[in-house]
Amino acid sequence: MRFLVIQHSEKEHAGAFRAMFERDGHQLITCNAPLEINTVDLSDIDGLWVLGGPMQVWQTAELPWLAREIEVIRHAVLDRRLPYFGICLGHQLLAHALGGKVSQADESEIGLHHVGKRGDPSLLSGVSERFACFQWHSAEISQLPEGAEILAASGRCGIQAMGWGTTASSVQFHAEMDAATLRDWYEIEECEKVLRQEIGDEAVDRVFDDLAALEAELGSLQTSLYSNWMSRLRT
Repeated sequence: MRFLVIQHSEKEHAGAFRAMFERDGHQLITCNAPLEINTVDLSDIDGLWVLGGPMQVWQTAELPWLAREIEVIRHAVLDRRLPYFGICLGHQLLAHALGGKVSQADESEIGLHHVGKRGDPSLLSGVSERFACFQWHSAEISQLPEGAEILAASGRCGIQAMGWGTTASSVQFHAEMDAATLRDWYEIEECEKVLRQEIGDEAVDRVFDDLAALEAELGSLQTSLYSNWMSRLRT
């Protein structure tokens, strides 16, 4: 199958999921949103993934291409009923496109944190009731779109995962994160500097060790998310 992946930086890619798509013989077609979103083509696409980025949902006046991306998501999910998976910004953009609300969070969530499952277990089937994941967001969904359901939550963020019907789902946390992905993020200008400002030198200095210690748990989360999402695709 052919999946379109909208990403907002060359370095903020689908991470650990890329190997799973490749293993199963699927084709990933990358759209770099700021440069290519105006010419995005959903023809012959079997599903849409939208990844994270540093911009905010409400910045459409400053970033006109973001308004176009929201229209692409709305058309894909509402009109074409394409299977959709969103990560971080892609989670928030889905909610906004479907009529929900996204707001500045009371407290940012950055680094390794724990999230608890809620509601329909299908997307997170096989995942522990409380699981570790990597976070980096200062905004959050503040109102669910009509017909959506909360699938996971944390103390700082009440909508960590969301499902909408049988075709669309998304997560606030960076489900794609592994050590190799974080190394790519570090190549983004000032990424490591900002991370140190947010969570402190001690946490940053051990982050790769922490990721290594959680490798099996994070890998199991990624495998479950991927297989559960793929199992719901239209035949």
